[in-house]
Amino acid sequence: MSLNPGLDPMTNPASLCLSVPILLLFAFLGYVAFAFIKDQTEERQKREQANEALANLGVDRMRQTEFRRFVAALLQRQGYQARIPTFDARDQAGAEHDLGTDLIASKDGRLYAVFAIHYDKPLSPGTIGRAIENRSRYACDAAMVITNGTFRSDARRMAQATGCTLVDREALAEWIAQRPDR
Repeated sequence: MSLNPGLDPMTNPASLCLSVPILLLFAFLGYVAFAFIKDQTEERQKREQANEALANLGVDRMRQTEFRRFVAALLQRQGYQARIPTFDARDQAGAEHDLGTDLIASKDGRLYAVFAIHYDKPLSPGTIGRAIENRSRYACDAAMVITNGTFRSDARRMAQATGCTLVDREALAEWIAQRPDR
């Protein structure tokens, strides 16, 4: 026997009106939970594939100069022409100074000031700011930051606001996985 005879569906069919929305709510929550778990699993698999691809090539063990050459080769596979810029800043003894831009790349008539940063922590907005500054210094159309790591969310927002292209660990692994003939 039901505790509340007025809500017993056998004696009061109108009480089903309460059950249907509740069942729909539980179905919806189940769907949301399933979709969330699926997305998390896909993201984890992407990270694992990126880590494996980069580990196979020893990217995380590279020094900065090796990483710059590696990025230049990957850019060329992506259809860019890449070169190491000549530095225009000299001290009193005439020694050249690195202004931070690792490569100048061009593709489809656009010139990019490229920072290739080998780093094991998420990159900050300061990195994006330096890339934007050097875009002007080298008279480039755009800036690009390529890393074997990741970017902080505030760096991503700054890049989006300034048009700076970001290539993080996962995108770098995708570049590696692509065949050169694509």
